[in-house]
Amino acid sequence: MMTNSPKDQETQMTIKEPELVKLYSSIGKIITSSLEQQEVLDAVMEEVRLFFSPENWSLMRYDENSGELFFLIAEGLELECIKNIRLKSGEGIAGSVVQTKSSIFVENVRNDPRFSKKVDEKTGFETKTIIAVPMVFRGQAYGVIELVNRFDGSSFTPEDLVILQTIADFTAISLAHSNQFEETKVLAFRDALTGVFNRNKLNHLKNEWSDRRMDDHVALVALLDLNDFKLINDTYGHKTGDQVLCHFANILRYVIRGTDKIFRIGGDEFLILFQNENKEKLLQTQNRFREAMSILLRKCKENNPPFYFTWGMSVGSLRKLDELIHEADLSMYASKD
Repeated sequence: MMTNSPKDQETQMTIKEPELVKLYSSIGKIITSSLEQQEVLDAVMEEVRLFFSPENWSLMRYDENSGELFFLIAEGLELECIKNIRLKSGEGIAGSVVQTKSSIFVENVRNDPRFSKKVDEKTGFETKTIIAVPMVFRGQAYGVIELVNRFDGSSFTPEDLVILQTIADFTAISLAHSNQFEETKVLAFRDALTGVFNRNKLNHLKNEWSDRRMDDHVALVALLDLNDFKLINDTYGHKTGDQVLCHFANILRYVIRGTDKIFRIGGDEFLILFQNENKEKLLQTQNRFREAMSILLRKCKENNPPFYFTWGMSVGSLRKLDELIHEADLSMYASKD
């Protein structure tokens, strides 16, 4: 087997160095410009495609709960054909990569017992050579980047593996920071006691919707206020008061659907937002909500200690959410009189 002389190797590296600088610069800009995971991953994989020229390339995410890899991005293959394929940790090349958290270069997959034929059998594709690298940061595996075959028919090289691993390392750091950002956002938008959304989340949604055309979207807003809640705290103590608030929030969860939202907007005040583009369906929700309130009032009276609440609601354009909240507030206080 012929090997390049040190001078030849130096020449090759000099030629490739500007390309590497350009590649790493592009990757750096991508992972620092956004915290949206899909946006970052799509852009990273496009740079990978341009640099390595593979026949197909994929990014698989690792599900820690199931211990399986699943395809998030797949090019050169029909994603529809493989979207349900899952590889267990240790299964196939990609599964071995995520299990060992080490990169793998296979020049000829037919000679490697770790190769899984699942994807080839599903798609009719013929895999010949593979480089696969883990996305790992601080010991946590986020997934695998895998490149299959070159367009020109040549094999990948050990140097390709090193470059791809560097890209995967950068990408894993980006994913870790993105996850941390999402977790922080969840904490910022959740009421620490009851677990429902808080006023910060409500304000965030109002700002988001004000920037979009939401005139055709209608909503039902319900405001609920616990009566004489201070008396519960004074009589039974704040611990019992907290339990009452949590119990009330849990009861409210039974009257909402997946698209509806509950907010704790004050000490003992809650808001429920029902969204629907169809006004007729929202009116049905309005009737259903009235019936649910009658049941909830009975349940609250049966609680130990018993508690009571007043509620009001309004229906209108989601774009005018502040007006809806004001109308629901007036309705609620009118029912207290």
